[in-house]
Amino acid sequence: MNAKMPKTPLSKELSLEGGDSQAPIVRVVDKLFEMALSRRASDIHLEPQEQGLFLRFRIDGGLQTIHQFPREACPAIVSRIKILAAMDIAEKRLPQDGQIRTKVRDRDIEMRISTLPGKYGEKVVIRLLDKSVAAMDLGQMGMAPKTQSQFEMIIDKPQGIILVTGPTGSGKTTTLYSVLTRLRSPLKNIITLEDPIEYELMSEADDEAGVTQVQLNPKIGLTFSAGLRASLRQDPDVIMVGEIRDKETAEVAMKAAMTGHLVLSTLHTNSAPETVGRLLDIGIDSYLIASTVISVMAQRLMRLLCETCKEAYQPPARMLQNLFPGLKTGTIPTLYRPKGCARCQDAGYCGRQGIFELMPVTDELKRLIQAEASVEELKKLAQDQGMATLRQSGLDLVCRGFTTIEEVFRNTVQ
Repeated sequence: MNAKMPKTPLSKELSLEGGDSQAPIVRVVDKLFEMALSRRASDIHLEPQEQGLFLRFRIDGGLQTIHQFPREACPAIVSRIKILAAMDIAEKRLPQDGQIRTKVRDRDIEMRISTLPGKYGEKVVIRLLDKSVAAMDLGQMGMAPKTQSQFEMIIDKPQGIILVTGPTGSGKTTTLYSVLTRLRSPLKNIITLEDPIEYELMSEADDEAGVTQVQLNPKIGLTFSAGLRASLRQDPDVIMVGEIRDKETAEVAMKAAMTGHLVLSTLHTNSAPETVGRLLDIGIDSYLIASTVISVMAQRLMRLLCETCKEAYQPPARMLQNLFPGLKTGTIPTLYRPKGCARCQDAGYCGRQGIFELMPVTDELKRLIQAEASVEELKKLAQDQGMATLRQSGLDLVCRGFTTIEEVFRNTVQ
């Protein structure tokens, strides 16, 4: 028999009972926005079920249940959010999208709202975008020094395609913004094609031009491929394409790279070598891939152990030998595991850091790509040339005491 889930405790901060002059629903919605920001949530989930309306925050990549409202409060809370997002409060049968721009604790926040009609009411998911957070510098991304040095040499090249790969939520867009922040210059014309634009690369303090961010709108025909064609008539030096989703976009991007432009984009693949197979699958000729792609970088986000409560432990020697072949006695690293405390809300983890797998496309790799070699052959050659896999990058974080073996195995494959 399955164990019964513990009842979600009610938070006094989110009580629907009055207590000030503000209407309870208005006050509660404002408060849940504040709580989400203070707890570093990237998404807010309001999920109606038979038992009530569950409030969950996505923190460090995982969902945490924060509160349970009475079921009868669901329509009022959802309607309040819809009003703020300029959505149709009368339409409850169809999905809707909207956005809210507001200030929370003196920080400019943009929220992307999505509603979905369910059995017990409308589910609402809110993506939080903190406009006060600037794009990271490449040095803050957590790359190993060797990987960062290689990557910086690659992005300084005048033409070619650089692809960043990984599943949704692996930090690909953050990496591309970091690259653009480094490349920004009044001597360059940079155009980005995004859906949606997550962060503004030009702030009010900037007094020089050079970056144009384009919000795509497929409903009126402004797709990635259409936007990319139009951008090529704008004399660009660097073009960022938010995602390569189809053959048409990929072909236009590759033609742009062949005609002297640096193109940055993303793909959904599990590793750097698998990217070649993905491009072949959508119909791109192998010679075109070999002649335009100059680098592929796969990445993941690892949860970091809470520095306040992490505890050291000694795993079995055989496990260490399997994970770290050739490990000598006396060089065994100190490993840590999560415990949980008030700082990390008993999760044992606090914050995230990227791990990276950089595959520069060398002449030898180009020959294998043109011959349509298997993923295993590409991976073997890339490793022989010095590529550290995602698994190896993750285990390096384990050795340095930043994360756990379980977290690495959860996010990577051998």
